Amino acid sequence: MRVATASILCLALGLWAGPIRAADDPKLNAAYQDHIAYIATFSLPVLIEKCIALQPDYLQKAAPLYFRYINTHQDQIERGRMLTLAELPPDQTVKAYRESVIASRLSKLDSGTREEKLVMCERALGMLSGNKLPGEWPARPSPADQAH
Repeated sequence: MRVATASILCLALGLWAGPIRAADDPKLNAAYQDHIAYIATFSLPVLIEKCIALQPDYLQKAAPLYFRYINTHQDQIERGRMLTLAELPPDQTVKAYRESVIASRLSKLDSGTREEKLVMCERALGMLSGNKLPGEWPARPSPADQAH
């Protein structure tokens, strides 16, 4: 296992000693991008299908970007998969997790305005083209935080 992968995995699994803010830690931010890469593998095909209904030429734009993204980000996707699955509660299945992610992240494609839907479709193309999505992998709460 590469040193960088092991470091990110340790951080994401909460094996550090002191409290840390995720926004201040580039490794946690990299873990978030890995998480997003994993989420993209199963959510973007659904998004693409819904965007085709809005823009008939969307498939021609999105498909090559999606397959290029999957091929060039394989390590990142696998790290994201490992990090994400390690955080699932014991009673949650991967299928249920995927369904809940799709429902929560893509709900605007069902209920939003046309403009909101188009923005989501364009942001997806941007992400597939290399734009990083803002966010961070959450730091685990400290034992003091859990006591409250």
